[in-house]
Amino acid sequence: MNMSCYQALIRELGVALAVPDMEADEGGYLSLTIDSLQIHLQYDEEADDILVFAGLLALDNSRKVEIYEQLLAANLFWRGTRGGTFSVDFDSGWVYLANRLATTGLELKTLELWLELFVNLVLHWQQLLEGREVLTS
Repeated sequence: MNMSCYQALIRELGVALAVPDMEADEGGYLSLTIDSLQIHLQYDEEADDILVFAGLLALDNSRKVEIYEQLLAANLFWRGTRGGTFSVDFDSGWVYLANRLATTGLELKTLELWLELFVNLVLHWQQLLEGREVLTS
C-alpha cells in the first residue's frame, strides 16, 4: 500500500464512521475519537503498516508497582494485549497501548474490525487499571 491508497482507505473509514471529511495528514497521521477515547493512527510507508496507539490513563503513584506488574504480565507473549504492547511515558506518567497492522491487502472491513477490537481492549484495560474490573488469569 502506498500513501495515496492509505489516504483512500482512511476516507472510506471516515464514511463508515459518519465522518465523510476524515483524512490523515500528509505524513499519514490521524487522530480520532471513538467511544470517548483518543485513538491515533500513523501510517508507516517504509514498514507498510499502520501504528495505532492510545493513552489509557496517568499512573497513580500509590499503585505504580501493582500497575507495572499487570502491564508486564499482559505484555508477556502479548497474552493480554492481542499482539499490542504497553508502554509508559515516564515524563508524563501516561500508560499507552500500541499495535501495528500490516497494510498489504488491507480492506475496510478488516481495518474496522481491528479498530473495534483495539478500542474494546483499551476500554477493558482502562477499567482494570482504574480498579473497576477484576483481573482474572
